[in-house]
Amino acid sequence: MGSTVKLYSRIRLEVDAEGKGGMLFDTRTAAICACNETAWMIAKGLKKNTSAEVLADRLSDLFEVDRGHAMRDVLALLTELRTLNMLEGG
Repeated sequence: MGSTVKLYSRIRLEVDAEGKGGMLFDTRTAAICACNETAWMIAKGLKKNTSAEVLADRLSDLFEVDRGHAMRDVLALLTELRTLNMLEGG
């Protein structure tokens, strides 16, 4: 994952009532992506232009999973967000 990706500026992050997850909402297309706690942490990082490698490290530390598992989670969400046309770059 050498290139940088981030969420388009038109993507709004709406936290859920518990504060652990939320929804990504595309203000142009009305596409919605529901996020559990893991996906929410990744989405917040993408909004700040954080690399996939750093996000995987954070997931690994926060959820006490091996880095390979964390990177697969990051890449899976990136694939989904690309499908929804919510990412720019990469």
